[in-house]
Amino acid sequence: MRNLRDQKGQAVIEYAFLMVLLATITFAIIALAGGQLKSLYSDVAFEFAHLTDANLYSPDGTQLAPGTSPTPGACPPGSALQLRGHKWHCG
Repeated sequence: MRNLRDQKGQAVIEYAFLMVLLATITFAIIALAGGQLKSLYSDVAFEFAHLTDANLYSPDGTQLAPGTSPTPGACPPGSALQLRGHKWHCG
């Protein structure tokens, strides 16, 4: 009987250890990828807000006429303009 009780206590400790380990790994992943997740969420929210909009937007958020692109100096040196949906991004 006593041996069975000791095994149950051991199982609870192992379960708690696994939960702490999984929580730590989840927190680390969110901390490391948080900026990318925030950027992705922002881009998706922007696209849903402009589904029926025919205009394009420059990286700084100014509205452009359809078919035009931002000025070449809109991005820092070494990065190129990329059109993603309705918005130009520096990448």
